[in-house]
Amino acid sequence: MQETPTVTAAEIARLAGVGRAAVSNWRKRYADFPAPVGGTAASPEFDLSEVEQWLRDQGKLPELSRADHLWQHLAAAKESPATALASVGAYLLARQRGERPARKQVDKQLTGLLPEIDALADELGPQGAFDQLWQRFSAPGPGRPFATPDDLADLMVGLADVGGGAVLDPAAGTGATLRAAVRAGCTAAYGQELDEDLAKLAGLWLALREVPGEVRPGDSLRADAFPGRTVDAVVCHPPFGVTNWGLEELGYDPRWEYGVPPRTEPELAWVQHALAHLRPGGHAVLLMPPTAAGRRDGGGP
Repeated sequence: MQETPTVTAAEIARLAGVGRAAVSNWRKRYADFPAPVGGTAASPEFDLSEVEQWLRDQGKLPELSRADHLWQHLAAAKESPATALASVGAYLLARQRGERPARKQVDKQLTGLLPEIDALADELGPQGAFDQLWQRFSAPGPGRPFATPDDLADLMVGLADVGGGAVLDPAAGTGATLRAAVRAGCTAAYGQELDEDLAKLAGLWLALREVPGEVRPGDSLRADAFPGRTVDAVVCHPPFGVTNWGLEELGYDPRWEYGVPPRTEPELAWVQHALAHLRPGGHAVLLMPPTAAGRRDGGGP
């Protein structure tokens, strides 16, 4: 995260609640409109603080909540909003645990936002502050990671009957099914996610609620982070149609109890991965593409 984050014209429009054309008109009409500090001629970037001040002086900046204002800065982070939010989440977790780091120990790119982060945590508590920022991060929009809808995650968790047991999601994504499992009363939640930033965020959400378990980064099929661990329920929304899932390396993997999954049907590899992690009597619920039911190999596991 940069200490002086920048925004594009489209992001200025969202910030001010206007159309993109209005920003273009402001640049032409007002000589004091902030000059670009980066980007290209076709897609210039502006200093966020300068833009906010100009909008405020012109009476064009809507009244933002503290969480909205903080999120604007995190969303403008060039290294990615997920990385920025993970840094904030780690700080909030340390604060919740009474391990608040000294200012010099905090990521230097984050220090400029510490007063706002502390104010939001004072108002809502560390968990509530992270939840508010998480909601903005996970809202549908361009460039946002796809998230399993909460109502669908709740349905899957309900079918798996995770209440009172341990649950695993080997393709955790943004953690939707793990959050649903916590809402349903699971006793421990484990997950693995290929995207390291998303894995951190899902793990921070669990840690801030003091839920036993963890979310580890990595490829579940090629490098299972929980070998030998069995749980009461596996709930998963695996990626569809990824044919490069590791068949060549995993041809003799002991997980393929029902036969080696075809290269073109990776969803069946995820099914057998889930079954390999179930305790006797456990349940696995996976979201599958409709075509899987009609494939010749789909009835195997």
